[in-house]
Amino acid sequence: MTQSKVKLQERGSEMGMLSGTNGLRKGMAKEANLAEIILEQAARPKINYDKCKVIVTIGGPLTETVDQLAEMLEAGMTVARFDFTSGSRTLEQHLQTLENLRAAQKRTRCLCAIYCALGGNIFAVSRNDPEKEFNFTKGQTVKLLHGKPVCDDSDVLHLDSSIGELDFAETFSPGDVVFVHPFLRAGELTAELEVTSISEREIVCVCRNDVEVPSTVKRLAVNFSGAKNAPPFNACDEVIVNNFAVPANVDFISVGAVRDGGMLGLLKQHARNSGLPSVRIIAQIDNLHALRDLPGILRQADVVLLARGELGAVVASEKMFAVQKHVLKMCEKVGRPCIVTRLMDSMIFAPRPTRAEATDVANIVLDGADGLLLGLETLDGNFPLACLETVLSIAREADSVYDYEARYRRQMVQMNVKLAKATDSLPWGVAPLVKDDPDLAKIKPNARRNSLTIRLEQFEVDVNLKKEALAAAAVQTAYQIEAKLIVVFSHTGETTRLVAKYHPQCPVLSLSIPTVHGGTVQWRVEGDVEARQQLVYRGVVPALSGGSGPTLDDETAPVVHQFGATRTDVEALTKAQELGLIMPGDLAVFCQLIAGLSTVKVVEFAGMRKPKSRTFSPEISRSSSPGVPRMASDDSLDTKDAMKEIQARFGRIGTTGNFEELKQTDEANKSKPGLVQRNGGRGAAKPPRSSNSSASLPRVDSGVSTDSPDSTHHEGRTGVARPKKTKSAHFIPF
Repeated sequence: MTQSKVKLQERGSEMGMLSGTNGLRKGMAKEANLAEIILEQAARPKINYDKCKVIVTIGGPLTETVDQLAEMLEAGMTVARFDFTSGSRTLEQHLQTLENLRAAQKRTRCLCAIYCALGGNIFAVSRNDPEKEFNFTKGQTVKLLHGKPVCDDSDVLHLDSSIGELDFAETFSPGDVVFVHPFLRAGELTAELEVTSISEREIVCVCRNDVEVPSTVKRLAVNFSGAKNAPPFNACDEVIVNNFAVPANVDFISVGAVRDGGMLGLLKQHARNSGLPSVRIIAQIDNLHALRDLPGILRQADVVLLARGELGAVVASEKMFAVQKHVLKMCEKVGRPCIVTRLMDSMIFAPRPTRAEATDVANIVLDGADGLLLGLETLDGNFPLACLETVLSIAREADSVYDYEARYRRQMVQMNVKLAKATDSLPWGVAPLVKDDPDLAKIKPNARRNSLTIRLEQFEVDVNLKKEALAAAAVQTAYQIEAKLIVVFSHTGETTRLVAKYHPQCPVLSLSIPTVHGGTVQWRVEGDVEARQQLVYRGVVPALSGGSGPTLDDETAPVVHQFGATRTDVEALTKAQELGLIMPGDLAVFCQLIAGLSTVKVVEFAGMRKPKSRTFSPEISRSSSPGVPRMASDDSLDTKDAMKEIQARFGRIGTTGNFEELKQTDEANKSKPGLVQRNGGRGAAKPPRSSNSSASLPRVDSGVSTDSPDSTHHEGRTGVARPKKTKSAHFIPF
């Protein structure tokens, strides 16, 4: 081992990183025997909240009525997927299912996002008689024609033409390969058809392998992804977008057989021009071309869908695990949510999964996937509700042993590397291993001057870095104080995504702030779409905020400990208590970016009773995650006179000298009942910086506090002039 690698490991140990650990190993290391671990069940929260989300394909015989969809929503479905593969279902059937879903949402009051999965170059063909023998033989001639999507044998396959016809001459060329496999079960039994001749009305192919289709397969999928000239967005998809996606205002949209990031960018632009300005694009990784250009696709995609079924047709079985881990790792690195498919094939016909499937789902959750997608299991399966409940129970058990600390550490390293690249300096605690790390090779070794100052200057011009730092500070503070909840206020959901990519151990309550648009006659409120689009983020509970109001101390005192809390703080904590996310005495970290001001603050929830006064002042440190000092004042201090005096003298604290002076003030005011404010006051003068504080770390003040000339301080004085009304200041730890 080289000396540079040894230095890097030493630096990593100083930062508190535990290499080669995971939550399961940590749990087994405790003094609990295996029987207790097996018998103990992971408790389900009060609400339908699960960290790992589940996307359910609806519209089948058991997932289309209002009652059936209401059961799925109550069981934990967060995203409803509509499969628009040509020939599978008619447009009228999809519209009726959407209407039933709206009614089920009103009945259950559950939030659910709409996912429109366009068919693209995949056409579904139903078997007229499933019991009849249906085989493909090597050398067999197979014709593809337009017509009703029903076939009697494998010699002629009719493609659905009810919505639109595909231009065979422009789409295919001799030598292209067409794949035929069970619908939504690609990679299991795949017949390869090589195109030999093309005409305006038909395509003649020759089969290259032997495939025996079992009687349990009722529908086949004809996949044109192997055609070189096949566009990913055809005329059939155009009709679906105009007649379903735009009127329904869908939250997510995707199309199969996307080859690179440029093609995905065209799809995004087409969706914007079609009347879907805020739709999120899901990139399906279902072919080798997409795997080769994975970095380009990640730059364009909002969510990544790892289609293991389609990939199984072109990737060797022994390579599939490496592909899965690589895609999940890349999504973790750039902070994109990743969803994995093909989970419970056996539950299409059986009420319980196999041991291999259950272990596979658990490993996907432990690898860091944000969501799980159920396709044929709920579309044509016999046990859709049981399948959803089983997947959620497995994911819940895996979440209980997930290594949140390791994920947090990796993301913090990525954060430091991003800041170092932007400021042309070296990351904190990382040796300059230029030859071993290509990312560090781009950084100049001699640019290590006051990096914190450079970073803060960079924040002023780079809004993305400002949000990155805000999210990192919120998650770091939550780990330091062992908070039970992170509250994020967001307009677009970007801050919530940045917080969620750390996979914090506590839930994240995301309050989307509604925006009112309109004139004198018509008004519309936006914000619900952003809330629904956050349902794919792991550990996030989205909700709509009613907006902030003026400071009302009498109303907020029974809910929070801090004096001067706003209506928005009270609303967030009240909503969290209703959802069962927080209990009296728990700590919550608030995170928001308003008018360019980044704010992270800590609030202790008091329920509906008078709380004890406590103060939390995060210490700023370059090391891993230092503990946060926690001080409690005398319970008898609850008058506003004492509060104003402390505010005037100690408006913003955080140094060692402030803590010592604050203790002396508490002793002097023991006889005065009052509630002591220690997290920032109005119009308070700045205390002198203590010599014990770190001089190389300038304090980052994210709020605005104006020193009033009238609020001068005199020793021994018990009262001060009324200060000007200002915002309280909060410190962001880096």
